[in-house]
Amino acid sequence: MSPASKMILLLAMMLVAVIFVSLFVGLLGFSLYGTIDFDPELLMSDIRLVKILQLFQSVFVFIIPSAFAAYLFFAAPLSGFHGDVRIRFNVLFISAIAILVSQYFIVWTGYVNSQMVLPESWEKISMWITQTEEEAIRITMKLTESNAGVGFVVNVIILALVPAIGEEWLFRGHLQRYFGDWTKSVHMAIFITSVLFATMHLQFMTFLPRFFLGMILGYLFYYGGNLWYSIIGHFANNFLALLLMRVNETETVVTNPMEMQQGFTFSVGVVFS
Repeated sequence: MSPASKMILLLAMMLVAVIFVSLFVGLLGFSLYGTIDFDPELLMSDIRLVKILQLFQSVFVFIIPSAFAAYLFFAAPLSGFHGDVRIRFNVLFISAIAILVSQYFIVWTGYVNSQMVLPESWEKISMWITQTEEEAIRITMKLTESNAGVGFVVNVIILALVPAIGEEWLFRGHLQRYFGDWTKSVHMAIFITSVLFATMHLQFMTFLPRFFLGMILGYLFYYGGNLWYSIIGHFANNFLALLLMRVNETETVVTNPMEMQQGFTFSVGVVFS
């Protein structure tokens, strides 16, 4: 199959998965609350349900379609997951360190992103972006309320580990490879995949941090030759945010690379990072 055909079939499988999850969510909501309309306030009242939905989304929308695609498109399905190079634990360590070192730069890109202002003619779009961002932050903070003991371990699995596996398998393990075959340029493939990765979250006030994070993860996979390197990098990014939330015990975590920082200026530290 051509790279374009592989992408179309993979996206079709994801669409089927989205429909399945939507039906499941509708039936679950109707059985619990007598409604299929999950408004934000209803979600805020039952955070355990939100965690179940988050887990279902990661598994059924990202992991299962990626697994089917690996089985269909690769002679050795496991190579369709981890890559063609045997994993090396020293490179796993370096991958995590690379993400940690890059945090200062990524946070700075979040500040740059926050300074961007849309034209007045885009007022409705700007309001939608702001509302979407606020709701996402509210849900995230609600998800991490039980960020101690067993609750912290559950959050690490649901919010850090499983999304890292699912998103990396889809974006780096599949789409980056297909765009590389299509464009004949690994750098263009990493760029396009990173744009899609940042756009997928539908949080445009933090588009740049996610874009540059995607670029770093893309090069970790390309130069490392094994998907586990980008998975560990992605996990390290998510885990750091959860860890800071637990340590600081504040409503917002300014050192979270996925958040904006007001007054964060360019410095030598950004260059080094």
